[in-house]
Parts: sequence; structure tokens; C-alpha cells
Amino acid sequence: MLLLAIALTPAAAAGDGFGILGAAPRLDDPPYRYVVLSPHTRHPLTVVERIDMRESTIDRWWYLRGTYYLPAAASDGTAAGFADGRLVLTTSPRRYPPKRTGFAILDTRLFLRHQQTGQAPRHAITRFSLHGAYGFDAISPDASTMYLIHNFFDRRRRGGYEVRALDTATGRLRPGAIVDAAEPDERMQGSPVSRVAGADGRWAYTLYAGSKEIFLHALDTVRGRAVCVDLPGLGFLREPFQLRLGIDEARGKIVVHSRDTKDAPDGPLLTIDTDSFDVDEPLWMRLSLPANFLRAF
Repeated sequence: MLLLAIALTPAAAAGDGFGILGAAPRLDDPPYRYVVLSPHTRHPLTVVERIDMRESTIDRWWYLRGTYYLPAAASDGTAAGFADGRLVLTTSPRRYPPKRTGFAILDTRLFLRHQQTGQAPRHAITRFSLHGAYGFDAISPDASTMYLIHNFFDRRRRGGYEVRALDTATGRLRPGAIVDAAEPDERMQGSPVSRVAGADGRWAYTLYAGSKEIFLHALDTVRGRAVCVDLPGLGFLREPFQLRLGIDEARGKIVVHSRDTKDAPDGPLLTIDTDSFDVDEPLWMRLSLPANFLRAF
């Protein structure tokens, strides 16, 4: 059953602004792993399984009417939709651009049967449906706020996007877009390449690559604010989608490196301070030297 669950999980696919039109392969919350299946049935059905990795057994499962998947936060397949025992799922659009987008939040602390408490039962699944094209971005540590990428279309062409906050208690969008206060008129353009989060889940850091620039989008999921950090030093890269983010909690640094060792040297390309958001470039980058010049020695 475990092998079947992994085999049927869809792979992630890249998107531009709309998020990832596909699924994260899994979501890990040690010692558990969550996978989502959509078996071929007469009526659309989704099965969510929780695997206890200590024993490689499925210890819980849930059924949802309709077709849902685990949203990926970036093209590297990072799943980020889990907080305080709540798991975020989203629907797959049947048309492009989609007129509506569906989400579901699964409370994994509740199982198939409700306890008899004398009160109305708490249901494990809460569904939301929004008019327009939305992609999942992040969720706050207490799962009270979900952050979405709202896309605008001119006929069938995407015309821009913004980050919006949704109150999970009411299912309603909060007023206004989440923007960098220092650059309120700056238009976000690009595709999410890699995602990493702080240990407490408050900050979500996403590396974006566009046709003209590479930047880091830092989202404070508690206060609902954003900081955009331009990374012009990475303009020499031919394959920006090979970039990956890491985090050094002890030093308070976000680390950027590339999997393409032909295009970039081994080790960090640059680091970003998580408090000041200052960018620290290596000496060869500050001197405008070739990326692989050290290999000559």
C-alpha cells in the first residue's frame, strides 16, 4: 500500500505566477508523511493517507469528494501547506484560465469518527471556493491565515499577480494585497523556483526567477507583510531554475546555491541575513570575476 501511494502521487510542474499546476510528491511532518491519491472511480474521489515512517504503515486516512492535490510552493516540489495539524489541499483547474479555485483544509487531528461530546461534531474537512485563479503560497503557524497567489488574466494571457491573505475561519479574503512596504508599486514578475521556511514556520522565503531579474520574496505569515530582495549578482546564471535555497538557523542566514556546477562554483553563491535582509556576495562575485575562476587553481 505504501509503494502504491508513492507511485500514484503526481509530479510537480512549473508555472509562472499561478503557482504550480501539479502536486508536491509528499509532505513530511516527522514522524509522519502525507500523500494524496486520486483513484479512477465513477465519481471523483481523493484519498489522503498518513504514513508512520517509523513502521512504514498507514495509520490514518481520509476521503474527500472531488479531485484534490498537495500544492507545491515552488518548482523544486516543496510542499508548504501544513501547520498546526492542518493540511492544505487544492483543486486542479479544468480550464485555463480557471474561473474558480477550490481549496480544502484537512484537520489531521480528527479521524473518521467524531467523539461523542454532546456538542455538534467538528468536521475534519473545511472547503473554500474562490472566484478567479488562485495558487497556494503559504500558511501561518497557527493555520489561521492562508496566503494565496491571485492571478489576473487578459483573455487567456496572464497579466500579473498579487499575494492575498485568506481567513481560514471565515473562508474570506482579507482586504488588500500583501506587498513590500518599501516598494508598494513594484510589480512581482517571475516563477517560484525554490522555497524554504524558518524553523518556527513564521517566515516563508521563496526564490523567484523572471526574464529580467532574480529576487527573494520573504513573507511574514504572522504579521502579513512581505519583503522583496533583489539578487542582481545571480544574473550570470544560464539556468536559474537550478537554484536552491537553504537556511542556516544558527547564523540567521538564507543560503542560495546552484545544482548546476558547470554554471556555478560549489558552495553558496550568496547569503541573505534573515533580520536585515542584507545580501552577502562572495569575493569573486564582488570583483566581477568568472564564476568558475577558482577551478583554475
